[in-house]
Amino acid sequence: MKNYSIWLDNIESTNCKSVDKDMNTEVLIVGGGITGISTLYFLKNSGLKAILVERNKCGYGVTSRSTAKITYLQEKIYMNIRSLVNYETAKKYLKSQIDAVNLLKNIIETEKIDCDLKEVPSYLFTNDDNNISKLEEEYNFLQEVVNVTKLNDVSFDEQVKLALKVDNTYLFHPLKYINHLKNKFKDDIYEKSKVESLNKERDYYVAYVNGYKIKAKYIVIATHYPYFLIPFLMPFKSHIETSYIGAKKINDFYSVSAINIDKPMVSLRYHQSKNNNYLIYLYNSFISANIKNIKQNFNELKSRNDLQYTWSNKDIITNDYMPYIGNIYKNDNTLLMASGYNTWGMTNGTLAGKILTDIILGNNNKYVELFSPNRKINLSKIVRLPLDIGCNVKSIIKSTKNNVNNSNVIYKKINGEKVAIYKDTNGKEHIVYNRCPHMKCGIVFNEVENTWDCLCHGSRFDLDGKCIEGPSNYDISFK
Repeated sequence: MKNYSIWLDNIESTNCKSVDKDMNTEVLIVGGGITGISTLYFLKNSGLKAILVERNKCGYGVTSRSTAKITYLQEKIYMNIRSLVNYETAKKYLKSQIDAVNLLKNIIETEKIDCDLKEVPSYLFTNDDNNISKLEEEYNFLQEVVNVTKLNDVSFDEQVKLALKVDNTYLFHPLKYINHLKNKFKDDIYEKSKVESLNKERDYYVAYVNGYKIKAKYIVIATHYPYFLIPFLMPFKSHIETSYIGAKKINDFYSVSAINIDKPMVSLRYHQSKNNNYLIYLYNSFISANIKNIKQNFNELKSRNDLQYTWSNKDIITNDYMPYIGNIYKNDNTLLMASGYNTWGMTNGTLAGKILTDIILGNNNKYVELFSPNRKINLSKIVRLPLDIGCNVKSIIKSTKNNVNNSNVIYKKINGEKVAIYKDTNGKEHIVYNRCPHMKCGIVFNEVENTWDCLCHGSRFDLDGKCIEGPSNYDISFK
């Protein structure tokens, strides 16, 4: 069993240089996932001077743990937006996702990127009698914009009572895609380069990276979760959801991408690379605050299929199920962000790159207002506010009590400092501080993937406490 994403297996990636001197640029992009790489792609094509810094390796964060579907058929997203905002906003979001699918496909074709792109139909299905009427309603909504087929006799390794099918959707290998664009722009990408602080000075910003200064007129925060609390107050506008994913080798490739609207969630797709075929299978997704036992959740995934790879992913769920893309400050287009993709990062990350570039260049973009981080708060979003705050508080309490998973971790004090200690199979002790530097939540040990995880906002650390995913900007290694 390989306890990491299938996308990380046998992947070749060029190493980019690290920041080792002071620099000046027009745009500094922070984060090398699909959002950051997409933003760099559009900016470089515009001729604007831009550089990208990534604390670890481009694409090896949340992007590498995606199921990597390029689709606009997105579980219950449109149902949720219709309920929380309104019908027309849901329709506009649907159109944005169709545009995003085409945008990503066109980049792959224009740049001739070998990333295992496959055109396949997407299915939205239910096996619950109580959800058939919801799927009927979704059919009525979708057919106003796209060609959609209603089916009762479809089969793809899951029991189905009703399914909706759409075409013009795709599958791909996200790291092959990222690596191609990384190689194209490698002179402007800096890996193992952590932003230590960011200050505004007159009409430009100064970012301190690896101890050096980078001056820029525009800053794009393209990290999965913004590392700062103020000014955006992300914990009050979202919560974290964790899903469990696996993959196994199979004999044949099936042209299917499917997801249900039931609980537990089931999402599946097939992957073909060279002479090998794989099933990629997601089973169950939890609000991170409600996770009781990480190992048990992985075991439930494994019980569904004889898997050869298993991994988890964390997604940001916003209070109206739409991303935050654009200006952090209402009347200032020099500090921009993109986050909160509600599990649909491949489309939204690509679209974010185009929206952010258009904002910087002063171009019109019909989705700026839809995704604005400063969009209006309606009554439904206010009603959901206690859920997001409650999830964050619950995560803090749960992690502080260290009651999430296993007995293989010892929590104690050393020289007055609270630490967590895990002893590996070789008897070596791995000692870390038992607090996430981001907002001082307690950390829990993920004994399947061998990481220390923060349930509050998704920070992850390796066995010895090195930060491998934010929003934390610091390690928790005990010294």
